[in-house]
Amino acid sequence: MKPFKELTYRGKRRRLRTLALNALTQYDLDITKVQFISDWTNTIFRIRTKNRLSYMLRTCEPEWRTEEDLPSEVMWLQALHRDTDIGAPEPIQTRNGEDLIEVFADGVPESRRCLVTSWLPGSMMIGPKLNETNVYKMGTLFARLHQHGSKFTPPSNFTTLKMDGLYVRRENQTLFDHSCNAALTSRTRDILNQAWDKVNDAYKNRYAEPKGLRVIHNDLHQENINVYHGKLYPYDFEDTVWGYPVQDIATAMFDLILDAPEKYSHLRTAFRHGYESHSPWPETYPEEIDTFQTGFILWRINFIARGERKGDLNGWIQLLEKFLRTGIVNNS
Repeated sequence: MKPFKELTYRGKRRRLRTLALNALTQYDLDITKVQFISDWTNTIFRIRTKNRLSYMLRTCEPEWRTEEDLPSEVMWLQALHRDTDIGAPEPIQTRNGEDLIEVFADGVPESRRCLVTSWLPGSMMIGPKLNETNVYKMGTLFARLHQHGSKFTPPSNFTTLKMDGLYVRRENQTLFDHSCNAALTSRTRDILNQAWDKVNDAYKNRYAEPKGLRVIHNDLHQENINVYHGKLYPYDFEDTVWGYPVQDIATAMFDLILDAPEKYSHLRTAFRHGYESHSPWPETYPEEIDTFQTGFILWRINFIARGERKGDLNGWIQLLEKFLRTGIVNNS
């Protein structure tokens, strides 16, 4: 059998479908179809059943999340389903009552942890759906998630991980290594160092104050939200962690900058109005969200420096320079 790493994209997908089928033998689902959906880090399948219900099966990339991270995601999803009508995915248990299972398949070198949840209706909030009306609703969604996260009392085995720095997910930092610095101009190094100092100060100041710390989604943006008949449905909760609302909002606003730079100011205003219809705006100073957004720029530049992602380094440096000059991140 050909080694997994040497397979084509389609070949890998076929073997992971076999692994998904192995996982589904542990569920009481009357399955009619298993459909590949996406493969971005994790591999996602849509499961259709005879009673016309659909489910999502996620086969998790090995070593992508820890044995503590994934159960924590499930715990918060269960609480959200129990306590709210937010519409987050509902975890589905195996016939033995397990939320997560470890599954093997011939030709796949590592086991994969698998999770089945309810299927969310609608489609991603992108293109024409990325408008002020939906982004206003997105603001209310964030406020409701933050309200629940502040009241959520997790079980003892819930993650204790805090998003108190850029690389808490065990990413390797290359950005300030000698080999990377040697390839940069003195001006670029100066901009990176100034931005790094401002971002680190933001983390230190925020986490010096325990008040307001709560469970947050930590990766919620328009591509992790479905829209269906005017209602928003959030998903992809695998980055569930302890943090602050401003960090969650910074994630969403950063992705808005990338996807809709020409509409960003109006969308950000709509988001804030939606949020404030449910909760006070959480910034402690006007540029706090922009400062955490700057952290995401540094995080992306670090991936470029490591050769793991392509990108226009000059464009990112210009954004950093603008932030240092104005306190604002905006690429319009």
